[in-house]
Amino acid sequence: MGTASDPSHVNTRRRLLLAAAPLAASAFSGGARAAAAGADYPTRQLTLVCPFPAGGSADTVSRLAAHALAAELGQSVVVENKAGAGGNIAADYVARAPADGYTLLVAGQAILAINKPLYRKLPYDAEKQFRFVSMIASMPNVLVINPKTVPVAGIKEFVAYVKAHPGDVSYGSNGVGSLSHLTTEMLAKAGGMKFLHVPYKGSAPLMVDLVAGRLGFCFTGSALAAQMVKEGSVKALAVTTSERIRALADVPTLVESGFPELNAPSWFSIVAPSGVKPEVFARLSKAMARVTASPDYIAALDKAASIVEPMDPAAGEARLKRERAFWTEAVTMTGATAHD
Repeated sequence: MGTASDPSHVNTRRRLLLAAAPLAASAFSGGARAAAAGADYPTRQLTLVCPFPAGGSADTVSRLAAHALAAELGQSVVVENKAGAGGNIAADYVARAPADGYTLLVAGQAILAINKPLYRKLPYDAEKQFRFVSMIASMPNVLVINPKTVPVAGIKEFVAYVKAHPGDVSYGSNGVGSLSHLTTEMLAKAGGMKFLHVPYKGSAPLMVDLVAGRLGFCFTGSALAAQMVKEGSVKALAVTTSERIRALADVPTLVESGFPELNAPSWFSIVAPSGVKPEVFARLSKAMARVTASPDYIAALDKAASIVEPMDPAAGEARLKRERAFWTEAVTMTGATAHD
């Protein structure tokens, strides 16, 4: 048997090292190429998929975020609207897209928290297939009443009035399992109240019936609520954010009115497919952190009746955990179900 000083042993070791060298070089160059690809990201146009039609509030904030993100990344970011099925069409599309950071999703409570307990079957798993990049906007919702139908001055009187008329005070929602439906039922549970639910297929006929006195109240977006309050057609009792909003500065929050669990605005975030490379994800999240801290972006959202809620990925994932528990309870409590 050869020893360490045996020429045959030295020659064998030299041959093994020479044979391994190309493999090591290949592995190194492959790793270097991958790192370089992450460092160079992005090298082409990004697509931000919006789960709502063009022209709505979600589309508006999606385009504001896309414009600001493009400036940060130095590449164009286009918004692609894929509406339908409560956001499931858009979510499934992005979940199946390459996890390269070039296809991102705008997602709110429906996709990330409500749809899983609401739908019997989904083509995607939001918790496993998406990573939270950044919050892009929160949209306060406002509890508005027809004061002729529900003759109260404030939220405390509203609770007392509903308790004195259990099941008689009606409210409109955007449908079974919608955010407006679930929020109202969580308010009912927290306040020990019972309402009469009237679901609608859209907000326009709902608001017509509210103004006409065929409904008692509803939750609606702050932009529309502020306009209708100014016109005198409805009265605002409370907002669903943790702090009061500028457009309705004299209207209290549900949180300060004794409902701490109802910090429940509509919100939208950007998420990426979960397999995205760490260096690409870091580039995205840092860029969005700069976007949400930008005075220009904050001002643009303010004009769109929305607010900025800066949130890094860790805080976002923690928020999603709380939201999933909250909305699962709401869906379970109401017994709401939906079908594709």
